[in-house]
Amino acid sequence: MVRASLAVEAEIAEALSRIAEEKHMTLYSLTNQMLRTCVELLKENFEVHDMKNLMKAYWVLRDVDAVVLPSDFMDSLIAELYARDREGVLKKFRQMGQDVGKYLKVYAETVDDLLQLAGIVGRFFPLKKLDVKYISRGSYEVAAIGVGGRIESTQCVLEAMKGIFDEYGAKIQEQSVAKGLIKVRISSE
Repeated sequence: MVRASLAVEAEIAEALSRIAEEKHMTLYSLTNQMLRTCVELLKENFEVHDMKNLMKAYWVLRDVDAVVLPSDFMDSLIAELYARDREGVLKKFRQMGQDVGKYLKVYAETVDDLLQLAGIVGRFFPLKKLDVKYISRGSYEVAAIGVGGRIESTQCVLEAMKGIFDEYGAKIQEQSVAKGLIKVRISSE
C-alpha cells in the first residue's frame, strides 16, 4: 500500500466526511471505494463526467419502471401487433409517451430541459444519434437515428415522442419518418 496525500477543495472534503459518517465508513474506506470505481471505469474508456449522466439515465428508467428487451424482439413484436391493429398500437404508444412525459417532468420542467435531458440520457440507449437544433424561440429540429429496425417500430417511437411532447405543450409541426429515422420540427409556443 502506498500512502499519498490528495488535495481536494474544502467543500468536497466536508461532503465526503459527512457521507462517510452517514454510511458508518471511514473516510479512507469511502475514498478508496470511490477512486477504485473511477479507475475501473476510466480503464474501460468511460469518462468521469458520464457517471452523473449514467445515474440520470438509471433514475429515469427506474422511475418509469422500464423493462429492457432486445430490439429485434421488440421490432418483431411491434410489427406483428401493428399488422393486426395499427391504430390501437399507435394509440397505446401515444398514451405511453404521455405517461412517460409526466415522469420526465420531474427531471425536466421545460421543453428546453427535456431536450437537454434527451441528449444526456439518449447516449445510454441503443440510439445511434440524437441531434437537437435550436431554430428560434420555442422551435427545434430533432433528428433521431436508430429508433427501430422496422418502419412499424419507428412509427411507434414517433407516437411516443408525440405523447411526451403533448405533456410539455409542444406540438410537432413537421415530421419525416423512415425505417430507424425520425426527424421532426417542434414548437413549444
